[in-house]
Amino acid sequence: MRSNSSDLKEKDGTAWVSCKEYGKNSIHGKLTSVDSSENVLHTIQASDSFKVENITPVSLCLSHEDPNCKCEFFAPNKIFSRIHQKSVVSLDVTAELGVSVCSENKLLIWNAATGTVLRNLEGHVWDVYYCSFFPSGMVVLSAGADMQTKIWAADTGQCPRTLTGHTEAVTDAAVIDRGKNIVTVSKDGSARLWDCGSASCLHVLTKENGHINCCAVAPVDIDVGVPENPSNEKEVGTEGKLLLLGSESGFLKGVGLQSHQQIFKHQCESAVNCCCFISSNSVAFGTQDGKVWLFDLRARQPVTIWEESTSPVLCLIPVKNGVFCGRGDGTCSYIPFLSDKCIQLTGPGFDPVYCMSYNGSSIYTGCRDGLIRKYDIKF
Repeated sequence: MRSNSSDLKEKDGTAWVSCKEYGKNSIHGKLTSVDSSENVLHTIQASDSFKVENITPVSLCLSHEDPNCKCEFFAPNKIFSRIHQKSVVSLDVTAELGVSVCSENKLLIWNAATGTVLRNLEGHVWDVYYCSFFPSGMVVLSAGADMQTKIWAADTGQCPRTLTGHTEAVTDAAVIDRGKNIVTVSKDGSARLWDCGSASCLHVLTKENGHINCCAVAPVDIDVGVPENPSNEKEVGTEGKLLLLGSESGFLKGVGLQSHQQIFKHQCESAVNCCCFISSNSVAFGTQDGKVWLFDLRARQPVTIWEESTSPVLCLIPVKNGVFCGRGDGTCSYIPFLSDKCIQLTGPGFDPVYCMSYNGSSIYTGCRDGLIRKYDIKF
């Protein structure tokens, strides 16, 4: 279900709503605001068998009889319009700070509550594709088209370490435990394990033909192999962990972080754009053809595939017992794994949602329109 509900804040404001089962025609309806009294929630009327179930200042719950479905739409609690002016391509948020980068190559640290820009991290030569905080929340990791991965001090904006070795753009990265080691992936087809203290590459974990788009690292409950040789003394926290890789050529691959052994490889028909761990036994990933996959690590195969849209899945973040999914058509929806709960985040319109972050209390989204939106949702 989808709606453009921003116009409903005004009296006599209207919005469209549509409901669609995959492979069937959409059912369209109209929402109309009929009350604009101050300090009173608007009364909203719905047409074409749509029904308004509940209204709050930031949410609207709609249902439809046939097909029998219900969805809750959330508006952002805050919109940060002064951080970036161009497409926000990556972001991460802690309880206090946010870091984000836009297509103008502006890598910024800002106050997560107010959106006030605190630092401009300058040093990358070309576009930056990735940024995140280390677990401490005081160190930033960034990577991009200049084939460099940089480590920054969030309080001073200085860059004490630059990691070099990839021969093409670095597309994604993952911090291991507290951050003694990190993994980076690149368009050169390699995944590399690094020691941050010495800025040295400890291992090339895999070398593929074609671009690697995304990666994730987490401890798992499956056998991830035993290393043939003793681990490097600079490796910290690699034991028992799985490295997840998604490629432009369409495969999802699992590699033992310490053993460097391939644990599984699943081929899809479309590029894997994003991936994340859901539990120690399962992962989710999104593909260019619009599918969201739930993959069982024990069975080495997908157990569920959501085909709600053909719009490319551009980002995923795990939240509670499901994932939020940002797409190229501007939709940002919650896919639950243990219930039929349906949530849509409104605001981007038809601008692609490139990135999301969840800091334990709020969800932040980055979009082509240059805005960062904050949503406070209670599950």
